Amino acid sequence: MRKITGFESKEEIPVKVQQLYRGVMELILEGADVRTLKVSDITQKAGIGKGTAYDYFDTREEIIVSAILHTMVCIQEEVEAELALRTGFFDRMEYLLEVLEEKMAERECFLHFIHLLTDTSICGLKLQERIRETGQENRTLVSMLVDMLREGVESGELRDDLSIGYLCYAVSAQLVCFMASISFPDIGPQPAEELKACILAQMRESYGRKEGLKKIV
Repeated sequence: MRKITGFESKEEIPVKVQQLYRGVMELILEGADVRTLKVSDITQKAGIGKGTAYDYFDTREEIIVSAILHTMVCIQEEVEAELALRTGFFDRMEYLLEVLEEKMAERECFLHFIHLLTDTSICGLKLQERIRETGQENRTLVSMLVDMLREGVESGELRDDLSIGYLCYAVSAQLVCFMASISFPDIGPQPAEELKACILAQMRESYGRKEGLKKIV
């Protein structure tokens, strides 16, 4: 049986694997810690036998990582279709903030994905390894953000004296802060609309192209 990676199209994914993916995501939305999830937890939530999971995956980490990657790919395809209808970096960024505010599943998946990209847990290392092995570095929301930033710089909307790498890290940090503020409202509660307006204003002030700005060589 061909190894499942999480990057397959929906049509290529067996029904039982789809059930496993849904099980993982439902557990994540319920607040489960992916580092302590058991295969039995996932299969019970998915409504299938534990042995069935091992027909497709060798370890629990493979199930979790594939589920998160598949969900991220689906989110990216949906988001990219909408972004194509929008013009300019800040209009697109406003849409991204709306998605992260309104769609809990997308927000939680994105938070887990970002965390695992920098984590040294078994799941984190497996995710990083899977992306490298499959050569899918360009199929993540991070790569989508890089494309948005590059287009913004080329169109003159964003500053060109800051590297794309720096802009990506800086904007990603603000997105994560926005998601965390919504996910954990007890810490300095603030309406989402105010947060969005604040973040967009900060981005325009910090990264927006200003007249007379000279490029630093």
